[in-house]
Amino acid sequence: MKKLKYLLLLLLVPMVVKADVSINGEEKELDSSSIIYGEEVTSENTTKGIEFLLGNSVTFNGNSDYALILGSSIDINGTINNDGFIIGGEVNINENANVNRDLIILADMVNVSGKVERDIKIYATTVNIEGEVGNLDIKSSMINLENASINKLSYNEDAVFENNNSKVNETILTEKISQEVSIIDNVMNFIINLVSMLVLFAVICLIVPKLFNRINEKNKKFDTLKFFSLFGFGALSLILIPTVAILLFRLAFTIPLALLLLVLFVIAICLATIFTGYLLGCVIWNKFVKKEENSLLIGLIGISIITILTSIPNIGIIFMFISIMIGMGIILEQFKKD
Repeated sequence: MKKLKYLLLLLLVPMVVKADVSINGEEKELDSSSIIYGEEVTSENTTKGIEFLLGNSVTFNGNSDYALILGSSIDINGTINNDGFIIGGEVNINENANVNRDLIILADMVNVSGKVERDIKIYATTVNIEGEVGNLDIKSSMINLENASINKLSYNEDAVFENNNSKVNETILTEKISQEVSIIDNVMNFIINLVSMLVLFAVICLIVPKLFNRINEKNKKFDTLKFFSLFGFGALSLILIPTVAILLFRLAFTIPLALLLLVLFVIAICLATIFTGYLLGCVIWNKFVKKEENSLLIGLIGISIITILTSIPNIGIIFMFISIMIGMGIILEQFKKD
């Protein structure tokens, strides 16, 4: 299923154009969240909301309330007023950078020379700390502290650890981490999965712009009954559609129809999580944000949360199953007359 999703991504990427996003490299003051993506991304924005940056090489020089940054090479030189979430290959929190609350980083290599006021959690292969940090929680193979200032340090006991002239008020050793799957593999799989879903979502938005508005309208009063209704329709589709396809294969002249039905069925399963993510984004937007609807931001919020939930070890498969069931129910719902 994942391979098919990535194939669809490669086929559809050339169709994606920028819509409702900030201009790369241009300094702007924004009263709402913004999205910038491309091969090389630079943000100089002052953003009153979430700054979402996605690219191969990403540089953040601006000032944002919140930051969600994904890229191969990431340089942070600006200020994140509240919280940040960063996923990348090499992440550099440079000397001029400031994070006023908490920061979570998933990467291969992390270099911190700037200042993080409260907590920072790092999952990486190699971590180098030279800056000033409140509470630092690290899961890594190699950790190097150089003239750093840390209130409380927590790290796994099997890490190669070096401390040169650093001030640490409190140190806590945690359990060994498993080396069966490298951290960078997990990070890259997460990035690929999230990016592929977001790009496919953007493509669907461009091809069928009214589809997600229709989903939002149908689910403005989302409740427990609606949840079980969508879940039930989705579960029923997983039984009925393959059964109908098998019956169609019994007759020679209906075989092409059976093949078409199966292809559409597989595509629907691949896209189901995107629709579930958008629905989750709608529920969150309608209950908490309560502003004018923005399909791209709604999708970004919901799909990101769904991707995180389905990536949790052991229980992620449960979230994936529920997500597919509800997504199939949403797709079938679109064929019902209002």
